[in-house]
Amino acid sequence: MISMFTDYLMVMLIGLASGFIMLADLLYRNPDPEHRQAWAGGFFAAGLLGLVTSVPMILTWPLPGSYNIAFGEPALFLSVAYIGAAITLAMRWNPVIPAVYVFFGGLLAVVLGIRIFDLGMTKEPLVTAIGYVAAGLGGMLTLPAANWRHRRILALSAAALLCLAAAIFLVMGYEAAWSHLSSFASYVPATLAHPAAP
Repeated sequence: MISMFTDYLMVMLIGLASGFIMLADLLYRNPDPEHRQAWAGGFFAAGLLGLVTSVPMILTWPLPGSYNIAFGEPALFLSVAYIGAAITLAMRWNPVIPAVYVFFGGLLAVVLGIRIFDLGMTKEPLVTAIGYVAAGLGGMLTLPAANWRHRRILALSAAALLCLAAAIFLVMGYEAAWSHLSSFASYVPATLAHPAAP
């Protein structure tokens, strides 16, 4: 079996951040149930992309050490949450039940953010930790915001935290895109490293 190094963290971060923006937009607009279906496609796209990138990351560990845990596992949790949100919105179901699931994923993100800072992971541990904690708190606030949707302070607080997290994740993703084009310029995968035998 040939092992190939692939780093698709860039597209994972940008895709997940797009989901934060959509959730923030949904919470801010606070539409009635019959007008929520418009967000379903976007959440499904973010969830599908997250699923396609997080599952291989968990199984193959393309990143150094525990970075695969820090990025891959919460991405999988979030991707399933996005797909659940897409189905809930499309079917006009009560969003409170999926929001319970999101609450625990948000708590996981807070724990990981604190631990990332504690271990000094990534080039900017404090910024990364803020992104994780903001995403986690935004996710946790989604539950009370969905349950008491007319108390706007809950939804607006969650939306603001999610926008902060999205900004950080987008910067990380686009910085990765910029640097990977040069750092991988001379990379040769194992399948091309040796000429085929005649």
